[in-house]
Amino acid sequence: MTITYVLNALARRWLILALAVVLGALAGGAFAAAAPNRYAATASLVVLPVVSNPLTGVREEVNIRTEQEILGSPEVARRAAESLGRAGTDATPWADVEIAAPSGSQILQVQVRADTPQKAADSANAIATSYLELRQEDAARATDQYLEEVDQQIEDLSSETSTPANAGLIERLQQQRSSVALSEPSPGRIIGEAAPPTGPSGPGLTVTLAGGTMAGLLLGIAVALLRERLDPKIRSADRLALAIGPVPVISSRSGDHAQWVRLADEVLRRSGVDTSTGPIRVLLHSSAPIVAEAAEREFLSAARRVLEDRSADPIWEQGGSSVETAIRPDSRCVAIVRSGSYRTSLVQAARSSDIAVIIATPGTVLDEVTDLIVTLQECQLDAVVGLAPEPRARQGASERARDDAPMPRHRSGSTDAPEAGTVAVEA
Repeated sequence: MTITYVLNALARRWLILALAVVLGALAGGAFAAAAPNRYAATASLVVLPVVSNPLTGVREEVNIRTEQEILGSPEVARRAAESLGRAGTDATPWADVEIAAPSGSQILQVQVRADTPQKAADSANAIATSYLELRQEDAARATDQYLEEVDQQIEDLSSETSTPANAGLIERLQQQRSSVALSEPSPGRIIGEAAPPTGPSGPGLTVTLAGGTMAGLLLGIAVALLRERLDPKIRSADRLALAIGPVPVISSRSGDHAQWVRLADEVLRRSGVDTSTGPIRVLLHSSAPIVAEAAEREFLSAARRVLEDRSADPIWEQGGSSVETAIRPDSRCVAIVRSGSYRTSLVQAARSSDIAVIIATPGTVLDEVTDLIVTLQECQLDAVVGLAPEPRARQGASERARDDAPMPRHRSGSTDAPEAGTVAVEA
């Protein structure tokens, strides 16, 4: 499937695309109208390393990913709920919480979406504050554990015999204890408090409509291409050409006489028959509900136009004699070979023909044409397909603007070009 074929298929199925786009836009608008307003507020905080050894002052390196998980943990949510007076109702009273950790930094951002601006801001600040309190408690717990160990050492030394060495050691431990007890670990701080947002978050009506329209368009394209693939009818020349491969397709939107001229020119060129020795035996098969006699008249008239141009002499590959001196008025150059509707009669007609012409319309079943071409190929008979518009219920279809039809420049291997005739041969 080429880009041109896809575009033509979508053009033929424009109604499906239009309906899908409208439905997508309506769905987007309905979603935007039905969805409740949500307000987003963000609080930012910096995480500082805590002291792992209060005596030496060594600090642990901050693992920002671990701290991100702690900030979004249920324990922090429970503490925040208690600070907001919601304890016992819901441990996570926020419909939507997002924790972000910018790469390469020690910054954490907590964003909360709620149904009111104030609730969103209060919830974001409560989560950030509760996280820092929890981290402060962990740092204080480490300090208290160290102070307990120092107190135990002082108590053990005091119970021993008093010596100058013991007294000096007790004094140093007491100094260390006083230094550690006076220090206050800082686990971090809030660098940006959440403020109530001025408007709702989310894509908004315009973006939602655009998204729904785009989704409808993509769905419409998929449905249109699927419908095109499952359609049993020919519908267009490009679809027919894609199905039958190298077999030439001569088509026209208006179905005027010029199409029959091009069809006859292609048939005479591909047949390779020297019309000076006998007529070209053309198997004319109509696989669509078109009048066979009208098709014969159109094709024979077009063949005559190809072989004799009323306005200019034809250009031949050999010689340059005019039509008037090259043809005999009583001769015939084209003979129509008729075939029945059964495969046996079609095969019999194909064996007595030089080339086949298949007349189809957009309403013709595609498989019928492909099966017919396969049968002709099995008989080693070349074929040309003419695709015309659906026949109109009117008289005199074969008399349409023939004098204005463009004249193809046909080339033949002989200077003797007999006149086209209407001989019909029953297969």
